Amino acid sequence: IKKLNIEYNQNRDLLNKIEQEYKVDSKIIVTLWGIETHFGNYVGKFNILRSLASLAYDGRRSDFFFSELKKALWIIDNKHVEIENFKGSWAGAFGQTQFMPSTFANFAVDFNSDKKIDLFKKNDALASAANYLKKSGWKNNLMWGEKVSIKLTKELKYLSDKKSYKSIKFWESNGIKFKNDYNKKSKLRLIIPDSTEGQCFLVNKNFDVILNWNRSNYFALTVFLLSNEINN
Repeated sequence: IKKLNIEYNQNRDLLNKIEQEYKVDSKIIVTLWGIETHFGNYVGKFNILRSLASLAYDGRRSDFFFSELKKALWIIDNKHVEIENFKGSWAGAFGQTQFMPSTFANFAVDFNSDKKIDLFKKNDALASAANYLKKSGWKNNLMWGEKVSIKLTKELKYLSDKKSYKSIKFWESNGIKFKNDYNKKSKLRLIIPDSTEGQCFLVNKNFDVILNWNRSNYFALTVFLLSNEINN
């Protein structure tokens, strides 16, 4: 958390410019940056082309990885990255925010206007992350949600399983006392992490945007809970 605050404050000018441009909370962006690559310090050492070729040959998801391989070759052809520097995760993600080649093709941006998109540099990487979230439906005026104390019933567990959004009034009628001051038109859904601690969270649709990035509830909760720890 200390490192998260240091990076947020040291990069505040850049993060503010990105937030103004894409209308995505800069605290979320810096948190994703920290989780994915420890602020660009661990971007991976696997040869991207070799990794994708191996996974395409493997057979389990060959069509997906063959498509990613073609996108990776397109990135090199367009001189966004030199082939000797094209390294990342074993699964083909690369750069400071760990984009797959198809994610690069769809969402990466040239934020410093040098006619090159370099996700190994923080300005393009963080702006690309913001562009991804914006195009995935991020709404910057929404509070993400909070941890709640609630008596779980079969109905509530069913609503959680179905990812059903309900009104503030509905949740209050089920005994929720909110810490945050939500718009009365807000709709939230219940997240029940698979743990023995009985923790529950009510979240808004920005939670689903983070799930587009990574489909784990734990990942999304970590992003939001850590972002809450950043001091202005």
